[in-house]
Amino acid sequence: MTSMWGAPLRSRWRGSRRRDPEQARFLTWASLRWVLANRAYTPWYLVRYYRLFKFRLANPHIVLRGMVFLGRDVEIHATPELGRMEIGKWVHIGDGNALRCHEGSLRIGDKVVFGKDNVVNTYLDIEIGESTLVADWCYICDFDHRMDDVTMPIKDQGIVKSPVRIGPDTWIAAKVTVLRETRVGRGCVLGAHAVVKGEIPDFSIAVGAPARVVKNRKKAWDDAAEERARHAAALADIERKKAGVGAGSD
Repeated sequence: MTSMWGAPLRSRWRGSRRRDPEQARFLTWASLRWVLANRAYTPWYLVRYYRLFKFRLANPHIVLRGMVFLGRDVEIHATPELGRMEIGKWVHIGDGNALRCHEGSLRIGDKVVFGKDNVVNTYLDIEIGESTLVADWCYICDFDHRMDDVTMPIKDQGIVKSPVRIGPDTWIAAKVTVLRETRVGRGCVLGAHAVVKGEIPDFSIAVGAPARVVKNRKKAWDDAAEERARHAAALADIERKKAGVGAGSD
């Protein structure tokens, strides 16, 4: 599931000795009360507690803000002393996901949901805002390979890095690619198969390769205010008539 055990012994020891003040504690009375109150002791939950336990043993240097639900064959890697990964509370990471923080920082907000077989590769700085939905087979990275010199293999030319920001409440549909130097605003929708780079304003719907904004959700919501008011008035009128019929029959 993780690659911490492949790190040098010295790095593992340092990672286990340094407790981040933001690291969540799980074996507490509050945790037990939550389990009992929500009946979170079914086989589905027990399997995920076991996976989380193994993850914590292997990755003491990764900061968890709270409960994280891990699927099967999940790879979560942060290079000790080079990369910092923070995962928020109530995050769901589905089967086959790979979250890698080779260097720099990777921050995942609360209640983020990853579908299956997604890849996040970090060499500088990636932030995924809270309540973001990442569907299946998506790729998010903050680097490109240099390819200027045709006399040298591309793999030997190094990389170029730029930060990536994905705002809260964003929906990243299936097979989307998010490239370096991208800033996605709050409440955006990235359509299936989109290749996203650059600035995507708040509440935008962006599609295509390269992605372009085709609609603004907030503007559409504001434009439909009058129609919603008429609909609400019609429903209220129906309720009044139903109440009148009931009173008349008595």
